Amino acid sequence: MKKKVVLITTGGTIASQRNQFNMLESGKLNGEAILEMCKLEDQIDIELIDLFQLPSMHLTFENLNHLNQTVRKVFEDQSVSGVVITHGTDSLEETAYFLELTIDDTRPVVVTGSQKSPADVGSDVYSNLRNSLLVASNEQAKNIGTCVVFNEKIFNSKYVKKVHTSSIDAFGAIGYGMLGYIDNDEVNVYQKPINKEYYDIKDHYPYVEIVNAYLGANSKFLDFLLESDVEGVVLVGSGRGQITPEMTKAVEKLSNKGTKIVLTTSTDEGRVFPSYDYYGSANNLKKLGVHMGGDFHPKKARLKLMLMLANQAQNFETFMR
Repeated sequence: MKKKVVLITTGGTIASQRNQFNMLESGKLNGEAILEMCKLEDQIDIELIDLFQLPSMHLTFENLNHLNQTVRKVFEDQSVSGVVITHGTDSLEETAYFLELTIDDTRPVVVTGSQKSPADVGSDVYSNLRNSLLVASNEQAKNIGTCVVFNEKIFNSKYVKKVHTSSIDAFGAIGYGMLGYIDNDEVNVYQKPINKEYYDIKDHYPYVEIVNAYLGANSKFLDFLLESDVEGVVLVGSGRGQITPEMTKAVEKLSNKGTKIVLTTSTDEGRVFPSYDYYGSANNLKKLGVHMGGDFHPKKARLKLMLMLANQAQNFETFMR
């Protein structure tokens, strides 16, 4: 009996065409046009939902809520083995992690895209979509959560990151590696996430901003946020989580105001940790009420903080999970 997989399209390069100026226009093709390249009809029962046809940087949280609700509606059908979502690569990692945090199901949600359009020489549309459908229909993918399949590799949504602007080997998980891979249509999964968190989606999400630290950074942006309606701030510190003295003054004011602040690092590996004790160090920031963000990438930390605030979570000390 064939496995059933639902393919949800949202646009992106994987659904793009070149215009009269030879420039790519995202989301021009519907799902049927790209699906027929995969030739999996004899192996998998594929149901198609054309949801959006947008460049991924045009997506909003309203769109993500709609996508979430669509996936949950699909999973009401117990005959469905998994879901595949085609997506533009620019915000793919963010959408994948949002779905990881807001969908509670043992069946896999696979997010994929492409770096080349379907008509380009050496296009990765066929391989990425075909491999994603194979993963979504495979028993090994149960309890894998929301993952990203790209260039024959399977990545956890928490750690996956776009690592190249144009190469077909566009996504990686530096320091953590793959969950598995696809080789000649065979799906091989050799590790799965341990921790699982779930948050409800909301009609409104709090304003959470990301602020980077760098040599000589002043407090102007943080001072502006102090006077705004910001509810959360993700700090991107250096190394173990250090920021400049000028930024620290503003952070103290924000923390005293009740703003939830999470500290992350600009490095690709390792976690923030209160190792040093001086003004602007992670330890100093912790004393000021800043929450340690572990090994979170700033974009993923923003999503989690938004959902925690929206769900009125109390224990922010568990943030680094």
